[in-house]
Amino acid sequence: MLKRCLKLAIVVVPIVVAVVLVVTSVPTQAGAPSAPTDVFTCTPFAVAAFETRVHVRCTQPYNTTIYYFAYCATKDSATASRMLSVFTTAKATGKDLFVYFTPSDTSGTACGCATADCRVVTGAEVRP
Repeated sequence: MLKRCLKLAIVVVPIVVAVVLVVTSVPTQAGAPSAPTDVFTCTPFAVAAFETRVHVRCTQPYNTTIYYFAYCATKDSATASRMLSVFTTAKATGKDLFVYFTPSDTSGTACGCATADCRVVTGAEVRP
């Protein structure tokens, strides 16, 4: 019974985390318009965690050069942990990852996300 519950938890928890990330990334108040957010379907090639960021490297690039999608751990370590969990879940299960980001946002340079091949994510979702 315990083994069955653990298997269920391994499947359900990442899905719940992905839903929470998507729901919390939706603005709840009207504000000044921002650059449009894009969604890219990434097949994870590698996942990494560093002192300043967590990132996923995709097998195919967004817009011919962007292979990496990162979250700066210095902004919020709890969210960085959730992003790492979603990235790792997609990689470990062989599922695609939807990454939400703003193509023009190059603020990730502060945490090691190079402007030439990396963008900062605002959300991530594991897809079947």
